Amino acid sequence: MFSKNHELMIGSIFALRAWTKDHLPIENSLIAYDLILVLAINNYAKNNISIKELFASVPHSYTAVRGHYLRFVNDGWIEHYLDESDKRIKYVRPTAKLVKTMNDYAAAANKLLIKTID
Repeated sequence: MFSKNHELMIGSIFALRAWTKDHLPIENSLIAYDLILVLAINNYAKNNISIKELFASVPHSYTAVRGHYLRFVNDGWIEHYLDESDKRIKYVRPTAKLVKTMNDYAAAANKLLIKTID
């Protein structure tokens, strides 16, 4: 039997999942969700991440990752930019659209999950 706090936490996690489904471009895919989280983590840390590093950072097949990646690019969620010192390296970053959505996601997570701790 779950404790009362666990029941509230699980309910909050489910509510956050519903928010994610409605607002993030994941199409119910953990692959897309993983890619978005990696991009957000690197963005908040102000790290450059190459396309190659992004693909290697998630435990999914290259083909599956590539499909979601291309959809993100085509739908305006992420963009490319070149390394200034080595033009062979292509980096990827979230667009303002994804940054805003991830800030909203963090606020929703904070609201939903912190209330269960109090």
